[in-house]
Amino acid sequence: MKDLLPVKLLLNPAGAFEDFRSGAAGWGWPGALFALSTLSSAALLALAPAQFLAKSAAGLPPPGGNLGSYFLGGLAGGLLFALFSTALLAAFSAVLRNGRLMLRVPLPPAAVAGYAFFFLALRAMPQARPLGWLAMLAALAAAVFYALKEKAFFPGLLKIFLALSVFALATDLAGALAALAAAPEAYQALEYAVSFISLVWLVRGVSALTGLPAARSAAAAVPAILGAAAFAFSLMALGLLPADYFQLLLMM
Repeated sequence: MKDLLPVKLLLNPAGAFEDFRSGAAGWGWPGALFALSTLSSAALLALAPAQFLAKSAAGLPPPGGNLGSYFLGGLAGGLLFALFSTALLAAFSAVLRNGRLMLRVPLPPAAVAGYAFFFLALRAMPQARPLGWLAMLAALAAAVFYALKEKAFFPGLLKIFLALSVFALATDLAGALAALAAAPEAYQALEYAVSFISLVWLVRGVSALTGLPAARSAAAAVPAILGAAAFAFSLMALGLLPADYFQLLLMM
């Protein structure tokens, strides 16, 4: 039992990350954990009271749909989010691999912030829409380039990213209990706590896989996740991603 990847990831993360680094861990468990966590999130959205979901999501109402549409939409969007996040993670890890930390650390968050603010401004300047397409395509090309360039690390990083869905799965199971107890505030607090823990685990995984110190791994991981969210927002701003689908991704 202790050698099962989900158990090992929770109780012996160093051993699990070594399995990812050495290639001993395959795609089966990461893919299964991702699919199961998507299913559990879809079930929570479909079956929990709307008032509970809105309160636990800071007032954001659940999007329209059912269990099947939530699951299929979350599976497709979540996988694309994982791929793009991992590509950014590989890119930012490469940027931070060498050089002085104080000079390199601001680069990933500055790139993400600049991209996000550009598309926020674009919503008020529809005449600049062609520039938005150029920025989006440039970001996509950069992500693909670094995914290919860092092919020694990209598959392992993606496996780790998918496998960490075990935390989302645990949170959803606790969310079901919170829904039965009508305790949205407790569920929201748990989500914040588990999100922080999963981020710590991601940083540890990046460090174990790439050999980067923890500080550089953290400086790569946090902007990568925010950058993927900013990219999804840019797709919505360009009309490529429906607003309700973007909302679904946020809630899952």
